[in-house]
Amino acid sequence: MPIHVPGKRDRHGKMGGGKRSAVVALNMTAMVDMFTVLCVFLLQNYATTNQVLPMPDKVDLPIAHEVKELKPSNVVVVAKDGIVLNNVKVAEFQAVKEQEDWNIKALQDLLQQQIQDGEAKKHSLGNQLRDAVNEAKQIQKQADVDDFRKLTIQADKGIDFLTIKKVMFTVTEAGIAEINFAVMKKPTDPAKPL
Repeated sequence: MPIHVPGKRDRHGKMGGGKRSAVVALNMTAMVDMFTVLCVFLLQNYATTNQVLPMPDKVDLPIAHEVKELKPSNVVVVAKDGIVLNNVKVAEFQAVKEQEDWNIKALQDLLQQQIQDGEAKKHSLGNQLRDAVNEAKQIQKQADVDDFRKLTIQADKGIDFLTIKKVMFTVTEAGIAEINFAVMKKPTDPAKPL
């Protein structure tokens, strides 16, 4: 049986000589799907490139020459009105400054709870499936610290160092593996030679 070119045929199987209609209906579903995927991709890319830290009015950050980009993490704000972890006030500044013990119990308890929640989320079924697929593909992932085990300290430059050391001691005892300090980048003076 011969293969025929598709098209309109008359009752004898011959191609008709009639004109074709120039009206074409567009399938909008595929285009909407494409734009949805594109929007989700762009939103995910822009959401993970930088961590935007809210700047409390009462905190005057120190200025530094060398800075690096911050990654998503827990945030501890140390100011004269108190110590705050992820927008939850955990201790009064004056009480922490005057205490003899290096451990800030409320901060440690809240951090340990967040680390436990992060570990539970890490071991969820979705993450286990993703890890199994990566192992099957033999993708070598760079050993990196989990986001819930990172911490950024925003401390006012007028805070005494002993209080900062107490905060650092407490967060390492709670299980934090990486500590970063939020600073303001020193503006470069174009008039000065390097």
